[in-house]
Amino acid sequence: MKEGMKMSSLIPSTMGFLMSTGLMEGGKALKGRTELDGKALADFLAGFAAGVKKRGKCEAGQRTIYDAVLPAAEAAGKAAADNPDVSIKEVITAALSGANAGVEATKNMVPVFGKAAVHAAQSAGIPDQGAVAGRYLIMGIYNYIVR
Repeated sequence: MKEGMKMSSLIPSTMGFLMSTGLMEGGKALKGRTELDGKALADFLAGFAAGVKKRGKCEAGQRTIYDAVLPAAEAAGKAAADNPDVSIKEVITAALSGANAGVEATKNMVPVFGKAAVHAAQSAGIPDQGAVAGRYLIMGIYNYIVR
């Protein structure tokens, strides 16, 4: 949570604001926990996605960062629900797979927000850059845990 609060005060951009809110909400999901296990990571990612949705006032399918972090959170949540003893590595692997699929899906979505919406015709077939940024966040966590 503190990381998200600090990020919010230092990065004056929409993406920084969305990411920092995601981190704060994800941090709230971990309140009271002393260890990060597979279930906790899934809860963090669900909180992160909820924070992005709340702050961005966006929905799935609008070609935003949410279109990568939501499928990541859903895949992580499913991995944790399917196996109570799921490892943190299994959860982040599922999350990265979900994020990859989400980014790929944005190629066929019509943008709703920002400059992408103004230049919607030019974005056809190209992944949304916000979704790509969301995937990079998931990929960074993956690289830390797996490598």
